[in-house]
Amino acid sequence: MPGMDNIDGVLGDDEDAADNRPRKKRYHRHTPQQIQELEALLKECPHPDERQRLELSKRLCLETIQVKFWFQNHRTQMKTEIECHENSLLRQENDKLRVENMSIRDAMKKPICTNCGGLAITGDVSLKEQHLRIENAF
Repeated sequence: MPGMDNIDGVLGDDEDAADNRPRKKRYHRHTPQQIQELEALLKECPHPDERQRLELSKRLCLETIQVKFWFQNHRTQMKTEIECHENSLLRQENDKLRVENMSIRDAMKKPICTNCGGLAITGDVSLKEQHLRIENAF
């Protein structure tokens, strides 16, 4: 095309011209040293400010946006792990309460007299009659 500076004389891939979408960046895997420094700062300061992110990005040869997203992703991951652990504890507590509830229901079906240890009388029997029966049991 006239008026366009094109060194190679080629406009580019046909797909790119048709899509007009920016190319997706390739996945970047951090080095163990970068991860170690990022994790150290995460423990010290889980929400670094812009200045801290800029300083860290320069030191680790990363873009500031990479540092920002790394912290964001790891805070989310930590939150998810904590919630999973808490859910596990709540599930265990719920199971204990369910077992206790079932044993209480069973006990209510067969009430035992606290005085004599025999079967308690329930239903339409008056309180006075219950006391008389307890006295008779003695």
